[in-house]
Amino acid sequence: MWSSFWRSRNRFSLDELRYLTDQLIKVQTVNEVNKDFVIEALRSIAELITYGDQHDVSFFEFFMEKQVMGEFVRILKISRTVIVSLQLLQTMSIMIQNLRREQSIYYIFCNEHINYLISYSFDFRNEELLSYYISFLRAISGRLNKNTISLLVKTQSDDVISFPLYAEAIRFAFHEEGMIRTAVRALTLNVYHVGDEAVNRYVTSAPHADYFLSLIKFFREQCISLNRNLGADAISSVIPSVDEIEDNLYYISDVISAGIPDVGRLITDNILKFLIFPLVLPSLRMEIVDVKN
Repeated sequence: MWSSFWRSRNRFSLDELRYLTDQLIKVQTVNEVNKDFVIEALRSIAELITYGDQHDVSFFEFFMEKQVMGEFVRILKISRTVIVSLQLLQTMSIMIQNLRREQSIYYIFCNEHINYLISYSFDFRNEELLSYYISFLRAISGRLNKNTISLLVKTQSDDVISFPLYAEAIRFAFHEEGMIRTAVRALTLNVYHVGDEAVNRYVTSAPHADYFLSLIKFFREQCISLNRNLGADAISSVIPSVDEIEDNLYYISDVISAGIPDVGRLITDNILKFLIFPLVLPSLRMEIVDVKN
């Protein structure tokens, strides 16, 4: 089967997509022997679906008919190698970012396969895998609007009770890697800017409201650390810390500007509780005493 994969065919054709899908369906386990085929098949399917979305609707119709999203999930379950997981996440990211037809995005989002991939227990000890995963989540968030966001949540009595995209993303909001933090923040802003009332209630209810508490505490620790090291560190090492604090201030401002009243209240209350009252006001009193002396 694997040798026939390399035979000459029209690369951007429905026959090529049909061939790749049929061969992928035959895969019963992914190992060192067939992983190269699986990786190339996943990569090529992303290219073909993107091409078909812009040139021939029958490509995506075939994708739906054969339930290829389900095949992606199955391949992930039977894979024993990280590189296949990497390619699968990249394949999904490429399709989500490049599909132009709204119907195509609706299909990708409307079944439980996308939430399964979001919630899948990847081994995030692999830093490259985490990077691909966060890029995948961010790609999804870039296609959010009031119609698509409803496809990614589970509701009960008009209340959102599950939103894996948001819940999984904020787990990495304070990751040591700055690029991860930046991507998660962009994702959260994409969620807030949709303006869905049920989702807004979800992000401001327990336990997800704790994110805003953690955000202010994280910012406070950065300020304390900078103040502690200000006299000892060289300017060259202080500037990056100042830049990061500035970025955090801009992010907090952007979150408040999203216009969700309860979010603004949570952030304001936490700023008063953890920054203004315990840190800023005492420092001002000390300055007044010093001036008088």
